[in-house]
Amino acid sequence: MLNLIINFFIHPLNYIVPIADKMNGWIYLILFIWIFLETAYVIFSFLPGQSVLFLTSTIAASPYSKLNLIVLFVVFLTAATIGSVVKFRQGKKLGQHSKLTKEIQTSDQMEKTQAYFNHNEKSSLLLSRFVPFLGLFVPIIAGNSDMSFQRFNKLNFLGALIWVGACCLAGYYLGTTPFVKRYFTLIFFTLAILPVIARQLYKLVSRA
Repeated sequence: MLNLIINFFIHPLNYIVPIADKMNGWIYLILFIWIFLETAYVIFSFLPGQSVLFLTSTIAASPYSKLNLIVLFVVFLTAATIGSVVKFRQGKKLGQHSKLTKEIQTSDQMEKTQAYFNHNEKSSLLLSRFVPFLGLFVPIIAGNSDMSFQRFNKLNFLGALIWVGACCLAGYYLGTTPFVKRYFTLIFFTLAILPVIARQLYKLVSRA
């Protein structure tokens, strides 16, 4: 049993690829729900998003995997786009006396996110998904602003397209390199905890 666990961490692709293949089309549904929840609800922000995009694309690069990169791309793009629309709608429903609105007004981090959005609406929606904390609240702040749904929808889709495209292409093409194959587990955990570390550093810098 111990040897199995050790081998899994050393050569995870040898185990993950067959498991993903056995799930057939269900794997795409699971991945859709995963990214949707991560992008739609703050409570699920602990779920790793970018690392899942990158690493599933890495799996798709394996010659033994049945995962299709195009299908993954469409699934992730759809989930990310709809998820942010849900957050935008949540922002529209926020009142001046809601708990989250008060948090936006009193938190230094939220205040800076709000200020950044006010001065950079376009870049906020296009690139904030790559930045921890910013991407978490930008759709809500957009919904709580006077931004129209049509403008948000356009920028949100383009932002999701850039985010999903960059992560999937990076994972797919880097997934064929010996380095990624060898250190797959290390890369997974690094990508999973990096947003958490970055978020804490962002808070520390904001307080300075």
